[in-house]
Formats: sequence, C-alpha cells, structure tokens
Amino acid sequence: MVAKARRPLLTVIVPVYNEVATLGKLVRRLSAIRIHKEVIAVDDGSIDGSGKALDALFRQGTIRLIRHRHNRGKGAAVRSALAVARGLYSVVQDADLETDPRDIARLLRAARARPGTAVFGTRFPPGRRFPSSARAPLPTRLANLILTRAAGILLGRRLSDVACAYKLLPTSLMRTLSLRSVRFELEAEIAAGIIRRGVPFSEVPVRYRPRGYSEGKKIHPLDGLSILRTLFAARTRYGRQAL
Repeated sequence: MVAKARRPLLTVIVPVYNEVATLGKLVRRLSAIRIHKEVIAVDDGSIDGSGKALDALFRQGTIRLIRHRHNRGKGAAVRSALAVARGLYSVVQDADLETDPRDIARLLRAARARPGTAVFGTRFPPGRRFPSSARAPLPTRLANLILTRAAGILLGRRLSDVACAYKLLPTSLMRTLSLRSVRFELEAEIAAGIIRRGVPFSEVPVRYRPRGYSEGKKIHPLDGLSILRTLFAARTRYGRQAL
C-alpha cells in the first residue's frame, strides 16, 4: 500500500518573468527554509533564459512548474499557481529578491499563532525606522505612502504597506477571495478582500532591497492607478463587513 503524501504546510508561489539573474539564489534561499513546503514557479512568458533555468530546477525536483505561453502578468501567474496549491498556507515570493525569503518563516509563525488570520509583510513598519526602508528611493516611499493612506481610508483599517508582496494566509481563505488581478494590483486586492470581509490580520516587518529599472524592475507608475481602482472596487465587491 502506497503511503499518502503529507500535505505541505506552505505553498510558496513564485511568479517569474525574465528573472534568470536571481533564480538560482532565490531557490537556494527558499530551500534553506526549514518548513515542509512546496514551491510553485510560474514562468510567465519569459524570454531571457528563465525558462531553461526553471526546467532544470523542475527536473531536480526543487520546484513545481507552470508555464504561460505569453506574458500575462503577476496577478495572472499567482492565480494559476493558487488553483493547484497544496499547502495549508500560501504566500507569494517575488523572483527579483527585493524581499528576502528568510522572512517567510516569521510570517508563518505569526499566522500559525492565530489560526484563520492573515499576515501582511511591511517594509515600512510604523513607530520605528527599519533599516531596509531607508534604502527605498524617495518616489517609491511617496507612492507607497499615498496608496497605503488611500487604502486605509477606502477600506476602513489602517495599514503601513499595502503594496508589500508578502501576504501570507490560509490557502483556502485566499481562494475564497476569487482574485481577478492581472498585474501588480494583486497585493491591494488581497488586502482589500481580507479587510472588507473582517478577517483579522497582523503586520510583520520584512527586509527590503529595492532595485531600479536598469536592474529589471517592472512595476510602472500607471500600476498605481490600477491599485487605486482595485481599492475603490473593493468597497462594493466585498461588502461592508469590516466597517
């Protein structure tokens, strides 16, 4: 009789679009996390060699792999992975290593301490300076401040970093949000769904190493407008449970 495979505690979803330079380091850092987990990488139409690197990692058994024939966006990549995630909890890890996988264990501990809740990473925690936040370019800090303040007003709960990629929550809960995001509005959509539904959440400071457009940064100023539209839409889409 074949033993049933133990369900992973965590699914780490890694959207990948032209990130060959950081993939090896990223997977090594994820492998070092002592958590029973699966890593689902989504090759979102890469054209820089990321596809070959991911194929090699898949053959090694290091990752599960989903491939989009054409670039569809971060939100679409996450939705593809979430549909097949097996972990009890899920979290998104950007392939560019602006956020550090070593922080995932702390996020998971916070979530398990309060079952059924969500944990949001924050690069700009209130009340104290955090070393990595000081390295963020001024435009990034200002844009994040504006979007986060808007989120607080529209959603009725104060946040410190609505755009942080780290949103860790039970996989079953994430699926109930019926995510629609295509690009970088994903983080705001998850936060909005959690807050408007009245799900308790906490914020955990995380490390942040910002990169510039010359290094391959992909978020565009127009994505800020998409984030605002997502926040406005959440007021009616998810009802008024949290207000």
